Amino acid sequence: MLFSIFSKSAFPKEITSIGFLSSIIMIVAAILLWLTFLIFGIIAKRYEVVLRKKTGWQFIILSPSGILVFAITMLYSSVILGKLKMGTLESTIGYGLFVISSVFSFIGALNFRRVVSPKKKGGS
Repeated sequence: MLFSIFSKSAFPKEITSIGFLSSIIMIVAAILLWLTFLIFGIIAKRYEVVLRKKTGWQFIILSPSGILVFAITMLYSSVILGKLKMGTLESTIGYGLFVISSVFSFIGALNFRRVVSPKKKGGS
């Protein structure tokens, strides 16, 4: 009984189609965010070549991989399994890796900013 209340077939067609559409939009947004960090890493690599300073571009490229795993988990849950929202295991894995990736990407961006920002001279 409880399962039939929360199953996909218990919801009206409009809600399931909107839920599927929002899942697809979230997947596309996560992939675009991952591509943005990939391009950011490529830019950091070019800065490293030009400035001859370590920018940590490898870290910047690898750290958002959890965002891509989140998109794959969301794709699996919504498209392959046909769920309106991710299950407990998928949510834990997807959102957990998303948060970890976000923190590491932020650290990489701060490190890159520290490298390319001009040094302030003391004494005014």
